[in-house]
Amino acid sequence: MIKVNKISKAFNGKMVLKNVDLQINEGEVVAIIGPSGTGKSTLLRCINFLEHPDQGSIQVDQLMVNAAHTSAKEILALRRKLSFVFQNYSLFANLTALQNIAEPLITVWQQSKQQAYASASAILKDIGLADKVDHYPSQLSGGQQQRVGIGRAMATQSKAILFDEPTSALDPEWVAEVLALIKQLAKQQQTMVIVTHEMSFAREVADRIVFMSDGEIIEQGTPEQLFTKAKDPRTQQFISRIAKHTGD
Repeated sequence: MIKVNKISKAFNGKMVLKNVDLQINEGEVVAIIGPSGTGKSTLLRCINFLEHPDQGSIQVDQLMVNAAHTSAKEILALRRKLSFVFQNYSLFANLTALQNIAEPLITVWQQSKQQAYASASAILKDIGLADKVDHYPSQLSGGQQQRVGIGRAMATQSKAILFDEPTSALDPEWVAEVLALIKQLAKQQQTMVIVTHEMSFAREVADRIVFMSDGEIIEQGTPEQLFTKAKDPRTQQFISRIAKHTGD
């Protein structure tokens, strides 16, 4: 479904991504792990051109966008195929939960207000927030806000949902409810790419784990392969350090 081909990105002359190749299959859940500052979130943002790659191409289904020559029309078409869930929720403060989910359906997908609100109401019920329809973000907990953000991604029925560390901004008591919703989506075979530091969650929900270090994909495989039979010393060291920290 998604093909990342030779993507590179530099900030102020420092290479953050180095000719990265990655393929995501339909219905697959891929977790991207690795040390902080290694390019995981940058890769995710390059996939839908929130960051413009310096070189390479992104293909989603039959649509290919080349970093060397892109148009605003191509990028919009790409983003319509991909939803993005930010770590800091990125909800509109002046809109209710219902309106936050309905807004992209109205402005991007040109749905009528009635149709968009009906879809948003159904989504809120699905994510367990039917009683928060008229609540503004300031009236919601962090976990509830992130669930609304995920609900907004669900409403557009995109080909894939990209999650950028969806629990990193949450207090510990709110993490479980967000992870439970992502697990629910995984059971529905929603294609997802998740950058995460939650190793136990990645191991449980992902079909494939991708380990990145220094702007490159070092190793990838099933959770069993990566967490118990990693081949590269850098992967082994990272997994060992995480295991010691968490006690797993």
